[in-house]
Amino acid sequence: MDKHLHRLVYCSRNRIQGSDAEIQAELESILASARKNNSVLEITGALLYNLGNFAQVLEGPLPAIERIFEVIQRDPRHSEVTVVYSGAAPARDFPEWSMAFIGSRDQQDVPLAAAAFHSVFSNEEGAGEQMLGALKDLVVSEDEWILSDAA
Repeated sequence: MDKHLHRLVYCSRNRIQGSDAEIQAELESILASARKNNSVLEITGALLYNLGNFAQVLEGPLPAIERIFEVIQRDPRHSEVTVVYSGAAPARDFPEWSMAFIGSRDQQDVPLAAAAFHSVFSNEEGAGEQMLGALKDLVVSEDEWILSDAA
């Protein structure tokens, strides 16, 4: 186990206004910025957007994660920012991704994501583990709506 590796998982509600196309453009901007900044800071992870909710896992050195998360908490595009897991990690779950993205381009519901978000925002026991599991499952699936770092 890398004693310097930390993992943070949070969920939030979308506050981005506009048409589906405008929201998609803003999501692409967020993703481009995250990929650029995260690679420099040795951060890996995944971002999920589904039906107006965000979930993100950040993995890397704790000081870098704290710095990024502080920015996220002040970002007006998020509300109800809820940390569902924060702690040391034995290994990275997303080692190849400066920031993987899972999002339904047509804003359709993804049942696995919807169930995890329901658990988080209902404060159910084990919601953090459920969300992390959903992120891992969705990133490794090969649906057409997963965008790689190369996209």
